[in-house]
Amino acid sequence: MKRNWIFFLLINLAFVIPMSAQVTTPPKGKKLDAQQKEQVQIDEQLATQYFRDQEYEKARDLYEKLYEKTNQTGHFQQYIECLLRLKEYDKAEHELKSFAKKNPSYYKSAVDLVYIYTLQGKADKAKKQYNEIMKDLPANAPTIRNLSYSFQSRGMNDMALAVLEKGNTLLNGKENFHLDQASIHQSSANYQEAFKYYFLELEAHPGQYNNIRNRLQTMMYYDVNHSISDELRMALLKQTQEKPDNLDFAQLLVWFALQQEDYDIALAQSQSIDRKTHDQDGQINNLAGICLNNKQYDIAKEGYTYILGKGPSSPFYGQALTGVIKADYLKLKAANSTDTKAYEKLSKRIDEAYTEINTNDLAKLILIQADIMTYHLDQTEEAIALLTRTIETVGGKQDKAELKLKLADIYLYKDEVWEATLLYSQVDKSLKEEPLGHEARFKNAQLRYFIGEYEWAESQLKVLKAATSKLIANDAMTLSLVIKDNLEVDTTGTELNRLARADYRIYQQHEDQAIALLDDIIATGNEISKPHALFRKGEIMEKRMEFAQAEQLFLQIVEQYPDSYMADAALMHAAVIEQNELKDKALAGQHYEKLIDEYPTSIYTAQAKKNFRKL
Repeated sequence: MKRNWIFFLLINLAFVIPMSAQVTTPPKGKKLDAQQKEQVQIDEQLATQYFRDQEYEKARDLYEKLYEKTNQTGHFQQYIECLLRLKEYDKAEHELKSFAKKNPSYYKSAVDLVYIYTLQGKADKAKKQYNEIMKDLPANAPTIRNLSYSFQSRGMNDMALAVLEKGNTLLNGKENFHLDQASIHQSSANYQEAFKYYFLELEAHPGQYNNIRNRLQTMMYYDVNHSISDELRMALLKQTQEKPDNLDFAQLLVWFALQQEDYDIALAQSQSIDRKTHDQDGQINNLAGICLNNKQYDIAKEGYTYILGKGPSSPFYGQALTGVIKADYLKLKAANSTDTKAYEKLSKRIDEAYTEINTNDLAKLILIQADIMTYHLDQTEEAIALLTRTIETVGGKQDKAELKLKLADIYLYKDEVWEATLLYSQVDKSLKEEPLGHEARFKNAQLRYFIGEYEWAESQLKVLKAATSKLIANDAMTLSLVIKDNLEVDTTGTELNRLARADYRIYQQHEDQAIALLDDIIATGNEISKPHALFRKGEIMEKRMEFAQAEQLFLQIVEQYPDSYMADAALMHAAVIEQNELKDKALAGQHYEKLIDEYPTSIYTAQAKKNFRKL
């Protein structure tokens, strides 16, 4: 933890000071011949080693000689550092005063004198020296900034801030030091003041929006206990309320709300901006899509409905119309609804919507319609006919591939395996290195697993383990382990055949048949097949909203098979159920912590950390 904060401090200082920063122009060094230069390099290396080994007396003597020989500021500074480490304060004071007389424009010596007096407890002398610096402070931005850095380097942040504040006054708006002030407060963990100066900078220079947002993002990255995020939320809300016409603050609040997954705030703020600018349709549409992907169906629908309210003139009207229907459909599915009338009503809305959207949005709507027909209205043949017609007429390569994938899924659902594998292969071939192509290859491998062609499935899964999509890569890894581990324990494939049959029944939504097969495996299976069967049954119970039973099945895997490749996923499922459904936040917190501590490389660890913070 300590190392993280040191790194954080160095990042902030890097924002403020260029790498070449020294206070004003240092004195010029002496000219040396080649032999002298070589000797200087030898002495420098030796002095550096002495300093590193804390042999400060030897280092002091060498740096003093080096400075006399070269007149280089770096050698003088290291000489002073040695004197300070040896607590030879009077000698250091004398040397600094002498140096300052020869180099009056080199302000770092004056700062070091303040530091020495402070170390000695000579508060009056330190104050007097500091006042002289402030009195003679020139209206020159580089000098002011570098002086401030010199104070920071000595840990005198209050003086560094005072220099910058006076600099703001001297320059009178020609330039300001708000970012420097924000960084000092940030490094001191004074976040409210840091936010204040970041906001002042944003008001003065709107072009700094991305820079400031990135700095806030860096702060939040190190926000271990969520305290920074809480303070930033309050600061942004206050800022947007006090300055409602400043759209940069409003956009910053949208960005922050998305980081915190406060989707309702992000949407409300985006709509507020749009009422003033009338140009946020794209942002609201994207935001609604994010909500949809994160299962925030009501918020997604609200966003899409807002766009629909603008009428067909909006360039996002078709996407919004599709989005509203998709939100309603996914909400029904999430509730595991068996209300046929609700699905019929939705199907009718899709039929009516066809005339209102252009061809670019048509494929998305047809994908939903095919789903409803197949899985909820027992109209599988009609769905196949609809998809086949659309594939022949649609022009886009991506849309055509998505429609083919859906058609293949339906054929597999109907047990028409060879029709399905042909279509999966076509998509894989046409989009070989793209996410949709990877998805098609995985589904084809899964199909082969269902029908017992394990060697063929394994050959495809090996390639997919390196897929760019983490989800596909993880699914491929899991299925590969199912096949490999089971065949190692039972070379006849008997146990794996039982698992594959159960998984295929789940795919075809024959859940009662699947449960019977899974229960048999749980009762008589081996150490490899049992956790897999428990996990699958847990998913079915979760889908049926039998949450207590689902939780127990997932926890059984964690307790009895902690080394199983299913254990981390099972722990995540159990914790989410406890948090959202069983309302046992304490237990959910314990399980998130266990996942973070015991499965640090799991793909679920990042989400577990997020959920744990929220708790």
